[in-house]
Amino acid sequence: MQFIPFSPLIDIGFWSQLSRNKIEIYKLDDAERSLLVKTKINPYPEKTSQLYLDIYSFQDDITINKSGPFEVYSKISFQNYNTIEAYQEFDHLDYAQKAFQKMIESFSKDEKPNLFPARMSIFADLKKYLFYFKLIVPQLQIENIQNVLQKNLTDYLGEQNQKFQQQLSLIIQQQQNEVCNNSFVIVNKESFQFVPFKEYQQNKQEVIFIYFDSFNQSQLNSQFNNFIAYLITNNSFKEYINNIKIIVIKDALTINKNQFQLKNSIYIELNLSESKIIQQNGQYKAFNIEGYLQEKKIDLKSFMDEQSLAKEAVDLNIKLMKWRLLPELDLEKVQAQKVLLIGAGTLGCQLARNLIGWGIRKITFVDYGRISYSNPVRQSLYDFEDSTKGGRPKAEVAAEKLKKIFPDIDSEGYQLQIPMPGHFVTESQVQSTLDSFLKLSELVSTHDAVFLLTDSRESRWLPTVLSNAYGKMCFSVALGFDSFLIIRHGISLKKYNPEIHGERLACYFCNDISSPGNSMKDRTLDQQCTVTRPGLSFLASAYSSELFVSLVHSPLLDGTPASDNPEQLQQTDLGILPHFLRGQLSDFDIRLFYGRAFKNCVACSQQILDAMEKNPQSFLLETLNRPDVLQDISGITEELTLNKQEIHEIQDIDGDDDCSVLQIIS
Repeated sequence: MQFIPFSPLIDIGFWSQLSRNKIEIYKLDDAERSLLVKTKINPYPEKTSQLYLDIYSFQDDITINKSGPFEVYSKISFQNYNTIEAYQEFDHLDYAQKAFQKMIESFSKDEKPNLFPARMSIFADLKKYLFYFKLIVPQLQIENIQNVLQKNLTDYLGEQNQKFQQQLSLIIQQQQNEVCNNSFVIVNKESFQFVPFKEYQQNKQEVIFIYFDSFNQSQLNSQFNNFIAYLITNNSFKEYINNIKIIVIKDALTINKNQFQLKNSIYIELNLSESKIIQQNGQYKAFNIEGYLQEKKIDLKSFMDEQSLAKEAVDLNIKLMKWRLLPELDLEKVQAQKVLLIGAGTLGCQLARNLIGWGIRKITFVDYGRISYSNPVRQSLYDFEDSTKGGRPKAEVAAEKLKKIFPDIDSEGYQLQIPMPGHFVTESQVQSTLDSFLKLSELVSTHDAVFLLTDSRESRWLPTVLSNAYGKMCFSVALGFDSFLIIRHGISLKKYNPEIHGERLACYFCNDISSPGNSMKDRTLDQQCTVTRPGLSFLASAYSSELFVSLVHSPLLDGTPASDNPEQLQQTDLGILPHFLRGQLSDFDIRLFYGRAFKNCVACSQQILDAMEKNPQSFLLETLNRPDVLQDISGITEELTLNKQEIHEIQDIDGDDDCSVLQIIS
């Protein structure tokens, strides 16, 4: 008799599911697990006896098919190793010998035999999408098998063909629901009805074995060797050992059908009285062991488009954080955040890079400027070509470059001039100003978080007001020459609940008692440019992105309280949640501060919010042309009059226009 080994046919979905399981479930746990595999007989001529693995192999139970091809299910063990060294060190030969010993010991017991003790060893290099594996199927070799009789099945059945096919239909319906690991059943010789093993032991009736062979040519699949080993080892069959009757099904079967084409199936009678399991030097001789020990490699890159590969790789780096360091990291929540960056300069470029590193999928830029010759060396999303011919629009180019870095991102850029207090609007400019206001309002309302990254105080005012009006998280990041400031604005008054949020935190403008004005007038060349130490923007953007991601994990989000005592600050798994940070590069120092919201703030107070919602367009135009009106609306003028104070001087403590903390000198 000739035998043919199993050849694995592994669907790409198997490797995809393994990758997901490794990242999300197994992580660093490389314990041995089970796989559900199947064999089936194909209707077309085969060259191999195929063993199927697919996405459903990781299920514990069979997904029952009420129609379709009949499949024989088995459970095998598999181990997905953390390192290629551990994978290579596993002794598959030793495993095969132990599997043989265990299998033969089980044959002598009155229990359902496992003829398929296969094992799959895998190492998944998920960074390169390479999968190394060995699939070993321990199969014994048997000597002295005497084939007494062999016939085509239909010739053997003759007039009993119809009766046999009806019983076969019932048998495969029952077997389809089971994980059998043996590929055979016992039937009554006369009626062809299924006979449970215990019933056979009690009655010792004359039976026929039906063996489901996964190979439809003249050879038998090599699992037949283990079946023969079972017959000659189990004492229940000794009285028939010289005339074992077997129907070998080699044709495709369809569930819920009573008629089958049995042109390849055979009937055989074997004399196994002299048959023995072959051993050499105290070891069981394994069939095709050299073939099973050959390592196979699957390269999934050839099956995936480059964009999908990039997406999976980005997600992999983030998901690996959950394995050892941050098991509670909520990646779905982080990646769902829609972020609006007001300013696409030094800070905006680097912050965007940090955010996509966290897997953020939606980033929108707003900037009115164009790329100049000096920008590319400090602003990481631009190159020299972008600065030629008058310079391309920053916001549009930034969005375009993000897509080149990470094709899966949804990124847009708007060349939009932000209306600013103190920047006078003529009659001819009214419509364009209102259009900019409406577009900015739309953008703020459709995003979850707003970062204010511009280089003047007055350009931050309207986005702050809109963030408060729409209840959005808002962050201000500002650079001085060698210092930076990061503020997470207090929660919107529309969402604020003192019983839940405690004291409401200050916004960027809560320390001001004067309205923002036109700070661009009368500036010398060094004042017109953002003159900072080159490394400062990387530090500021890093701290601000990490603060944002940490805040997303807080149940209260932007309503998370703060304190002037660092030990009392709220924490997530990513660390503490300060109100604002001031960094000083010259001292390599980071300090944490805390401030309460100012009830008369020119940006986030209830009075400003009411005025904005009552008549937004007229309110805007009035504040642009007469910014001092903000002091009147917010109540600062009245407060100063009641307290008989005057503003003699507004002093910048650090001398940095963008990183100042204002004090009243009375």
